[in-house]
Amino acid sequence: MLAATQSEAILVGMQPQHTIRTAGPSDIPRLVAMNHAAYPDLVAEGIVFDCAQLAAHQAVFPEGQLVLVSPDGGIVGALSTLMVSSADALAPHTWIDITSHGTFAKHDPRGDTLYLADVYSDPAARGTGTGGALYDALFALCKRKKLARVAAGGRLYGYVDVAKEVSAADYVEQVLRGERKDRVLTSQLRAGFVVKNVLCNYLDDWRSGSFATLLVWENPERAQARLIASPSGDYLTVDGPAPLRSNPPRPVGQSRQEVPLPPTLKTSMP
Repeated sequence: MLAATQSEAILVGMQPQHTIRTAGPSDIPRLVAMNHAAYPDLVAEGIVFDCAQLAAHQAVFPEGQLVLVSPDGGIVGALSTLMVSSADALAPHTWIDITSHGTFAKHDPRGDTLYLADVYSDPAARGTGTGGALYDALFALCKRKKLARVAAGGRLYGYVDVAKEVSAADYVEQVLRGERKDRVLTSQLRAGFVVKNVLCNYLDDWRSGSFATLLVWENPERAQARLIASPSGDYLTVDGPAPLRSNPPRPVGQSRQEVPLPPTLKTSMP
């Protein structure tokens, strides 16, 4: 896990040992190549990071850009985050809007939520624990920053195979009940995320039908207090849990057109 005063940490759960560190300018070419390799089906949509976007991330929130390094020094995974308010993270949104077209221009140092804009690994390293190591580093960063939660949007990677048979919401419910496995959602549930909603039009993603899950991991160290935005824009500390959805739960069997709309994020981790 990330130490409070260190930029690098040894991940003892992986054999041989890998390390997590903050990304730097010299890493950008490798990160661009790895991001393209992780999302070959999204490159044409213009939503895979380029050099300028990754440089912008490091400029506005350097400690939120982490890489997973193998013992030989090669980068095998990475994650990109920004800080936002819970009002933005938990309400309907699109990946384009919340990430400002991938530039993180709306990063808010006063925000109470760590937003996972992307997590990706070298395809050759999948199945070796890279996903779990990156998620552990993500949650450690949230704790270190004393934020209320991590929020993210998750691709419904396997939905394309059954989209003509079931709604996106029913597909998610089937995965939650263990009746189906989804390469992305199953790994996110295993990491500790909770599904709070089904989101539409999050990404122009043919595999997910542009649907996604709104995922939340609550920081246990902040369970009794939340930072919320007041109408004036000030941030107030309040007791008790904050609302986790802006819409009531959707009854099982409701059609996809009736699904409440927030949007999510791209994730390629196994």
